[in-house]
Amino acid sequence: MTSVISLRLPAALERTIRHNAAESNMPVADVVRWILERALVGQYRFSALPDPKQLLDAKLDIRLSSTLVSGIRAESQRLNVSISVYTRVILFAYYTKRLIVIQTGGRYTLAENHDETKRA
Repeated sequence: MTSVISLRLPAALERTIRHNAAESNMPVADVVRWILERALVGQYRFSALPDPKQLLDAKLDIRLSSTLVSGIRAESQRLNVSISVYTRVILFAYYTKRLIVIQTGGRYTLAENHDETKRA
């Protein structure tokens, strides 16, 4: 089963996600799914990640597996933020290189990019 999540985000971030999907020959939902799956097992402090300050003038409706949405819902409730805010912050951090993909124990996850946070 699948569920749809609606994301409000800055137009520049929405364009970047769509461009990344096109470059990867993947649907937008698959790109977002791949990032979020790694975020749920990530090694970072969510509270250290900024929410974009830009106008939230774009929208993405993403169809994800109900299992993934359930994991996102649990994590966003734990952090006391909405699913949309949790997802937007993760995507913004990933595309601004505050979060990077690392391999740990044979699987990929997201982790803080310490080089980037030192410059910020």
